[in-house]
Amino acid sequence: MFGRKKSASTRAAEKADKAAEKAQKKATRAADKAAKKGTGKATAVAKRADRKAAKAAAKIAPKSLFDRVTDPKSARRAMSAAKIVGPALAPFALKAATSTRDYLDNRKAAKLGVSPEEVGAFRGPTGTTEARLKGLKGSIAELRARRTGDLQVTRFSDVAATRIADLTTAVRAAITMPAGRRRVTLSAVNKELDQIDADLMTFLVTR
Repeated sequence: MFGRKKSASTRAAEKADKAAEKAQKKATRAADKAAKKGTGKATAVAKRADRKAAKAAAKIAPKSLFDRVTDPKSARRAMSAAKIVGPALAPFALKAATSTRDYLDNRKAAKLGVSPEEVGAFRGPTGTTEARLKGLKGSIAELRARRTGDLQVTRFSDVAATRIADLTTAVRAAITMPAGRRRVTLSAVNKELDQIDADLMTFLVTR
């Protein structure tokens, strides 16, 4: 049965240990030799030998993850790779961003009751109310076109269309109002739209 093969990092670590041990033995021999010439000189020689041993081990030992990441050479290689890969990934990133935007626009369009192409016209704090005004105006016009001979429908359509025009002007004026006043204005407009919507339903649901 053969033993498991050692990894590169394990072999490098063992090599570093052997180098350090070898340097330490060399330092000990040098220190012993220098001891004959004087204790002070022996200490200095030993310190220099220790530094050499540590330096030798550091050269052979594998770098840690932090050292590899912060190494200037590694950083330059990473930047070069980004320059090569970045342009290749750009079209995919653009496609993903566009798909996300389309999805959000479709959701907002469904919520506002408008087409996705019209979503851009109803952004901002008054967008929802403006979309509601447009939707009601279109529904009333469609009702009138279908039931031209119904006097009640004609009367309702005339009154509602005039009121919607006034409310549209009020909402557009609210765009430049302070936030608190704008909220009050939009709330009042939506209450009137609720009533117009309810009246419209009486013509659409009942005969």
